[in-house]
Amino acid sequence: MSLLDTFRVPTELEPEVKNSFRREQWTEMSMPLATGLLEGGFVAVLAAKAFDAQPWMIAVISAASMFGNLSSFFWNRLAMGRAKVPLVTALQLVVLGCVAAIALSPRSILGGWILVGAVVVSRLLIAGIITLRSIAWSLNYDRSLRARITGRLQATTSLMIVLATGLGSLLLDSHPESFRWLYATGLLAGSVGIWAYSGVSLQGEKRHQVMERRSGRDSLGRNNFLAILRSDPHYARYQWFQFISGLGAMMMEPPLVYLISKQIGANYATSIGIVLIIPFLLNFTTIHLWARYFDRVHVSEFRARQNALWVIGTLVMFWGAFSLSLVWLAAGRFLTSLVNAGGTLAWQLGHNDFAPQEQLSAYMGVHVTLTGVRGAIAPFAGMALYLGWDANGHLPGSTGLGVWLFFLSAILGMVAWRGFARLQQDMEKLGLADGHRASS
Repeated sequence: MSLLDTFRVPTELEPEVKNSFRREQWTEMSMPLATGLLEGGFVAVLAAKAFDAQPWMIAVISAASMFGNLSSFFWNRLAMGRAKVPLVTALQLVVLGCVAAIALSPRSILGGWILVGAVVVSRLLIAGIITLRSIAWSLNYDRSLRARITGRLQATTSLMIVLATGLGSLLLDSHPESFRWLYATGLLAGSVGIWAYSGVSLQGEKRHQVMERRSGRDSLGRNNFLAILRSDPHYARYQWFQFISGLGAMMMEPPLVYLISKQIGANYATSIGIVLIIPFLLNFTTIHLWARYFDRVHVSEFRARQNALWVIGTLVMFWGAFSLSLVWLAAGRFLTSLVNAGGTLAWQLGHNDFAPQEQLSAYMGVHVTLTGVRGAIAPFAGMALYLGWDANGHLPGSTGLGVWLFFLSAILGMVAWRGFARLQQDMEKLGLADGHRASS
């Protein structure tokens, strides 16, 4: 699919859905110019270089997008039986307030705290936006087209984030203090995105709201976090291997920022290029290919195929860390990012292959909350294992694992790969993989 195809409106959509899709496109061409500046890979490098942040601050910033997902069940409860679009636009508005706070942050200890606080709050809010938008996509787009359509939106998001962070990194290398103007510009762009999304309409939303209210009243705890996992053992297994895979991926992020920006001493452009731009550039260029595959297979098969390549990429990153080679680190990041491009689709839509229609938001809530749990653990554990840890950044009597942390991540990825493969085999034997897909 060409660059122009990314911005075309799918002809298969009904006229009203086409209008909503166009509005979502406008949102994805403007809002990421603000939210991209809140991405952990960008803000963590800014904190390390402009605010001389301590390792724990880098860990918090890198982890925020992950543990922020702990708020998902709260947003799911809040949105139960309510209109989703007004709630999403309200959350987007507060996110822009966080962007404004960073723009006004002084380069001091206080500024560092404001930076960290703004990132954490914004990620809690963005978790709600992600949760609610996944419901919107499920209502508006048929299962046979959903991955390809949302893939176009995700590709647009990635392109805008690449532009915002790429140009931003070049600007920061030449004028470090210009981060204020950078965030102010993102604030203005994001305002356009909020206006555009406020006009999105959802097909069958009234009926879905009734189903949500009925489910909430009559389920007798059926939508409870543990109840869902107990009643659906295949989804529980899927989430378990997701947890292992995510643990391995998340624990690498803060050490990677620290290694590149602090220990190797790369500039803004190189640091942000490897940490952030490579993933989003690969997301933009390959998500269409992943989307076509995802529309044909069950998510467990999709994850099994992906994780094999992810393990290889992580081992390449391990060699890059071991040799302190930016080239090998970039090569490994390229391979893992190639996998993660498809992983964004599986993360957003995978629960649909397990969830009954009336429990879409509840299943997504389980998934996002578990992402938050590992996000609250993995980045901090990763930095602790990498450096060793105490109040000064080191565990007494320990030098940490150092670069062997990347090897540990590869082992976790291998465990998840085999787990997804076994899950797929078991579901195929029971005839569940095709059945869930057909009814989604």
